[in-house]
Amino acid sequence: HKMIFAGIVAGGCGSRVKSAVIPKQFIEIGGVPVIVRTVRAFLAVDSIDVVYVGIKPDWHEYTDELFERFGIDKERIRVIDGGADRNGTVMNIAEAMVAEHGENERDIILTHDAVRPFVTEKIIKDNIEAMAKHSACGTYMPAVDTIIRSDGEKVRETLNRSELYQAQTPQTFRLGDLRRNYYSLSEEQNKKLTDTCSVFTACNEDIYLVIGDAMNFKITTDSDLRMANALAELNEK
Repeated sequence: HKMIFAGIVAGGCGSRVKSAVIPKQFIEIGGVPVIVRTVRAFLAVDSIDVVYVGIKPDWHEYTDELFERFGIDKERIRVIDGGADRNGTVMNIAEAMVAEHGENERDIILTHDAVRPFVTEKIIKDNIEAMAKHSACGTYMPAVDTIIRSDGEKVRETLNRSELYQAQTPQTFRLGDLRRNYYSLSEEQNKKLTDTCSVFTACNEDIYLVIGDAMNFKITTDSDLRMANALAELNEK
């Protein structure tokens, strides 16, 4: 039996939200912490067996209590310690899955940023579906704005918008492929990784595109936080 896991990456400390004293994945939006909203979105999809959350060790206990308080299904959630960086956290999650469920080449892992709480059911299901045919896929939005290249002062080049996409998450892989590819990288290659899909591009493997949604934005700045609050208010009506 093929298992489908979600790995929520919540290791960050949210330095770009000025108003936050706590990491932004714990900030409440409309009375519900960001991370609780994100986890609920994945638990709402029945085909997902277990949701793993990778968290900074000193927030581990806090997260456990939070999930308890918001009635998150204990059977389907695991909170584990994150790694030194994003991919370190993803790999800790991957290893925890293997430790608990054994190695099954066909198992699937959807990796997702804790700070994208408005991920849609469609995006999650489209990622799972794409894995029937592909060994890796990512969620991308066609660029709406014209994108330019610059050194920070002047416009150097206007890029062809029709070829440009913004990366979102989930990014979804077969667990076996992810571990094999990640452990085959040199330290040099590892330093250059920007996300988990780059593990596959570094190994010259194809990544299939799943189309994202503007709602699936990442809460990075104070203005994102304001937008998230407004959105939560609309959704709750």
